[in-house]
Amino acid sequence: MQNKKGFSLMEVMIVIAIIAIASAYAVPNLLGWISHQGLRSAVVELQSDIQSAKMSAVRQNQDCSINFNTAAGTYSTPCLRKTVRLNNYRGGLVFTGPGGETTAGVLTLTSRGLCTPFGSVYLTNRDRTGYYRVQVLISGGVVTSKWDGANWR
Repeated sequence: MQNKKGFSLMEVMIVIAIIAIASAYAVPNLLGWISHQGLRSAVVELQSDIQSAKMSAVRQNQDCSINFNTAAGTYSTPCLRKTVRLNNYRGGLVFTGPGGETTAGVLTLTSRGLCTPFGSVYLTNRDRTGYYRVQVLISGGVVTSKWDGANWR
């Protein structure tokens, strides 16, 4: 009597087919998730940079500006000696809102922690599948909202 060990060619082919079908469904969802995580990471870093600029302005008793270059997809904060490029994030991020809203050119945080002028920064990914708005209030507070397709929440 022979000892049969291993898998038949048919069994291996069935397993490969199941893996291929599962991958066909999973890969697009995974790519969308990665794109959204890049967008969310950029929003969190922007919030952090705004708060750091505000603290720096108060600590140094002088204004601190955040300069947005929407064409280049960058923002810089000279008082923090920092420049952020949106193309460093996954998802091909841009400064724009769901209705084509544009981002403020310059936000200045004063030595009292206030923002003049107050404004909004809009971020989305290349596929326009997610939108975030980071508002800097005149009081220096930062409010982040996500677009749900009809309203900011």
